[in-house]
Amino acid sequence: MSRTTLIGTTAVTVLGLTLSACSSDAPGSAAAAGGDSSKTSMQFVNPLPNYPAWRTIGDCMKKQAQTKGFDFVETGPTGTLDATKMIQQVQEGIAAKKDAIVTFPASEGFASVLQQAQKAGIVTVTMYGSGAADSGADANVGVDWSALGEQYVKAIAERPGPQKVGLIAVADTGVGKSWLDGMKAAAAKTTNVTIVGEVYTGDDAAKALPQTSALLTAHPDINVVATHMGTVTPGAIAAIKSKGQTDSIAFVANGPDNGGKEGLASGGVWRLLVQDLCGEGADAVNAVSDQLGAKKTAASSVPFVKVGTALASKDDLQSYLSKGWG
Repeated sequence: MSRTTLIGTTAVTVLGLTLSACSSDAPGSAAAAGGDSSKTSMQFVNPLPNYPAWRTIGDCMKKQAQTKGFDFVETGPTGTLDATKMIQQVQEGIAAKKDAIVTFPASEGFASVLQQAQKAGIVTVTMYGSGAADSGADANVGVDWSALGEQYVKAIAERPGPQKVGLIAVADTGVGKSWLDGMKAAAAKTTNVTIVGEVYTGDDAAKALPQTSALLTAHPDINVVATHMGTVTPGAIAAIKSKGQTDSIAFVANGPDNGGKEGLASGGVWRLLVQDLCGEGADAVNAVSDQLGAKKTAASSVPFVKVGTALASKDDLQSYLSKGWG
């Protein structure tokens, strides 16, 4: 997956893993965490340990780490995402001489601190990072945004008749551009899907309703609205409903949280993007295991582990949720 931060206009949502507020205590700091020095020590700096999607990732990561025989510890900020606190906890992991550190790079400052970890001989794995050579990551676990666009279009193309699609992206740069480009390239290969317009919200939930309304006003022929951000769900549903087009516009939303599951049940959502969260947690541990014995050179590319994704319907959503997708 390409660069994923959730701060400012360059932010992107991690597919249904919108990092919204969640108040309760997070796991303790890495510096205070003990462990078995004879085992491979691994720290996961979780951006939101108590947010449902990230909680699933953390739990499945722990389970896989135990299977591998790793000494696993999870840390994370209390309440809302706090990139400064996360960086501090990565630094604590470096000071504690962890063998591996896994985290979500929530700001530009993560590259330098992860590079510090690498210089200390620590294996680093990012989740939804850039995967760039200078990212400080030895491996990156995430979503292929361009391929995701193709997945959306494939489902939309199966609908009968012409499909006039309006897109809601974080921006026309970075991950937003990757998704938009994937959608447009895939649509060009079909005979019935046309991208007619796009708007941007900067991953700001407050902009979802007015931007969706503007999109529908500018393009009254739209019969499909799609987004790659979980923050869009409530606003888009409200905008479509306010125009009396719930039955005529198919909305492709993002993740079961933030009203996605309810929207699918009520008909406000046509398809819901879900991803293999539990498998993602396990994949991060496997990436650590692979990198522990890997020989690295300055020219080495950062291995990318693709997270499984699917577009769930009202009929099959529960089957995905039951196996740890979300």
